[in-house]
Amino acid sequence: MENESLSSKTKVILFTSCKGGVGKSTVCANLAMSVALLGKRVLVIDCDFGNRCMDILLGLSDEALYDIGDVIFGRVTPERAVIADRRSKNLFFIPAPYSFDSRFTAFAFRRAVAEYRDSGRYDFIFIDTPGGVGEPLLLSASVADTAYIIVSPSRAAIRAAERTASFLYTKGVSRMRLIVNKLSGRSVKTAKRDVLEMVESASVRLIGAVPYDPEIIYAGNDGALTDELFSHNITNAFENIARRTLGESVPLFSHIRKLKEIK
Repeated sequence: MENESLSSKTKVILFTSCKGGVGKSTVCANLAMSVALLGKRVLVIDCDFGNRCMDILLGLSDEALYDIGDVIFGRVTPERAVIADRRSKNLFFIPAPYSFDSRFTAFAFRRAVAEYRDSGRYDFIFIDTPGGVGEPLLLSASVADTAYIIVSPSRAAIRAAERTASFLYTKGVSRMRLIVNKLSGRSVKTAKRDVLEMVESASVRLIGAVPYDPEIIYAGNDGALTDELFSHNITNAFENIARRTLGESVPLFSHIRKLKEIK
């Protein structure tokens, strides 16, 4: 089964993980900026109801007046809820409500997202969901044609991601990709070998890897994204994934020179 958005020019990608704490929202925010810097218009919708943080990561907390719930219930027009990023003319954002409402049905959510998907204003819609399976993930799966599953660099995490992918497939998401986050090690060569060995037998294809670097955590607290980081490794890693998202053929560790070890 495939979602209707497959026939749409705007591509809808949901970001999920098997558990919290793997950096899913950080990856979503920075990848959105990287795609925007490549000239594509990206709308990020925060669907982590009750635990929203995307406004902090994007540095837009002070501008978050409305949320996707206001759009769903018709309290504001769809574009009224959209916040334009100050750094890039191609990045836009809609916050999540502070709590989940049982009236957030799949039909109501699909109708709200369709307003943005069919408007022709955006090339991509990125939907950030909570870790694990729950109502926000089910709602997001009802509109997405692609899922990016964020995992830590371990075989157990990749196996869990396969289960998540199988679940999402039954909900209509037709395309799954892995992003390995917080990759560490003594050398890029060794890390690349280890990652490729871990995903070799996996049923979900790898679209990219992000090196471990404390700088991205500190930056997120200040609303700074990849365009403002000093770490070229992080910036290059997200650009690699962004270009792959656009369909370009880019080597997995292109321009990633050195890894840091987690202490």
